[in-house]
Amino acid sequence: MIELDAYAADCRVHGHVEFGEGRLSDQLNRTLKLHIRDARLEDLADGHVVAMPELTVGHEEIFSVVASGPRGDAARRLNTRTARVEVEVGPYRIVGRVHGPPTADPFASVLRRAAWLPLTEATVTYRRGPDDVTDKVTTLLVNRHLIRTFRVAEASSNPP
Repeated sequence: MIELDAYAADCRVHGHVEFGEGRLSDQLNRTLKLHIRDARLEDLADGHVVAMPELTVGHEEIFSVVASGPRGDAARRLNTRTARVEVEVGPYRIVGRVHGPPTADPFASVLRRAAWLPLTEATVTYRRGPDDVTDKVTTLLVNRHLIRTFRVAEASSNPP
C-alpha cells in the first residue's frame, strides 16, 4: 500500500492505494481506475476536507499524481537529457523537467510516451480559496491526456 497525493479538477486527493510491484508510473499506466482507501478530498474552493473510507476514481478525473514508492530498477535506467517545460492541466500550472533520449529533443518525445508523463523538479501552482498555493515536488506524474498546454518554459517562469 502506498500513499497517494493527487491533483483533481476541483480538489486535492489524498489516501492509500494498493499496487503490485514496480514504479507508480508503471502501475498507473496499467490501470484505468484508482481504488483509494482512507481518502481525503481537499476542496479547492474553500479548503474543506471530506473523508471517505473508500473511493474509486477513473484516470480522466486525475490530472497529476506525486510520485512515491520505489523508483524502479537502477540497472534499467537510461541516460537522458532534460528540457524545462510549462504545463497547464485543469486549474494547475506546472513547471518542471521532462526527460528524453540524449540524442533527441525531450520536448518532442512527449507524444510517444505513455499516459502518465513524469516531470522532475516540478512546481505546481494553483488557487485554494483566495490563496495562491505552490507545491514543490521531486517527481510529478502528469496525465498527458488531460494537458491543455505544453510548452518550453521560459527562464523566468520557474518560481523561486
